[in-house]
Amino acid sequence: MEFNESVNDRSVCIIGSGMSGLVTGMRLAKAGFTVSVVEELASPGGLLAYTRIGREYLELVPHHIRKSDKALLSLAKEMGVEDKIKWYDTAWSGRASIRKVGYFDGGYSCLISSLMQYITDHGGHILFSTTVAEITSLRGGSLLPGYRTTCILTNSTRYVIDSKYVVFTGSCRTFLNVSHGLDIPMDYRDIMMNISYKAGISALMVLKKPSTEMYSRKAPEGMPFDRIIGHSAAFGERGYGGHVVYLTGTCSITDSLWIASDSDILNKYFSGFRKLYPSLRKSDIKSYRLTKTRYAFAEKYPEIDLTNPCKDLYVCASGLTASQGEGGLTIPKNRLDNVIRLAGRITSEIIRSDAEQDTVTRTDITDLAEYL
Repeated sequence: MEFNESVNDRSVCIIGSGMSGLVTGMRLAKAGFTVSVVEELASPGGLLAYTRIGREYLELVPHHIRKSDKALLSLAKEMGVEDKIKWYDTAWSGRASIRKVGYFDGGYSCLISSLMQYITDHGGHILFSTTVAEITSLRGGSLLPGYRTTCILTNSTRYVIDSKYVVFTGSCRTFLNVSHGLDIPMDYRDIMMNISYKAGISALMVLKKPSTEMYSRKAPEGMPFDRIIGHSAAFGERGYGGHVVYLTGTCSITDSLWIASDSDILNKYFSGFRKLYPSLRKSDIKSYRLTKTRYAFAEKYPEIDLTNPCKDLYVCASGLTASQGEGGLTIPKNRLDNVIRLAGRITSEIIRSDAEQDTVTRTDITDLAEYL
């Protein structure tokens, strides 16, 4: 059985409901586009995915706000949740001074929810548990140019979305897996394929008693994780029902830790954590959530712009955002502000392209009328 959404000249299919997908969807919906967002998981957020902890919503992977996050702060103001940001003095290992960081009352869920609400209020819709199988071109099969995004639902039903524009917001590797039929230059594919990723593992623990007084502490050599994030040490106990600590790390998917069970990973993480805080016991863990992210961190920024592989199709991936490093833009920083800025740039390009194509169409019609 197959369902189809028809193409129109201002339709856009956005793949992924993380921050980049939702920001793009909101901005295009505001500009009058018909927006369809498809998400493989059953819930939104991407790396900002959240869960209920006690009486609060909390991200599965730690996040905070910097004073320098201008794009994020501007977005919060635009969506009417700026007043929910509170600022805190936090201690970081390796830093002599206190660092001020922000966090939303109620967590990032307030921003995610406001973006989703805006999209649906302006005629868009969001499909969850919908896996993209293939993106193909509609050239020759429609009066309008565009793309066909073929999806598979959980009940094995095929769901087809025809759209003028496509914005893909997953990893570069995943994009290549679903775009075999597109006319993308081979050198572009080769460069994108060579973007390597590290996997991420994050253990969110709710403890009966406080442990670290620091917000961010780098783990010593030999630990199975890389960093300790004392969420409650910075932002308070709130309604979590305990003290929240994250243990975060990166690894290769060939590492034994990546394929270990959640309980085995927690045991290894907590054993390392106890070496730093010996008074803790396993019984002090009230609850935990373990999150594995296959494409968590891109290790090197590509030397050319890969965001627009072919006409009217865009890739908005964190691996395509860069920070200044030695010798140029080489160090990707998977920060929300970078992703929001990239989403804004791609949105502006789509709106500009649409306006230019509309001008060309109206000119052609005028020329035809004069000819007749």
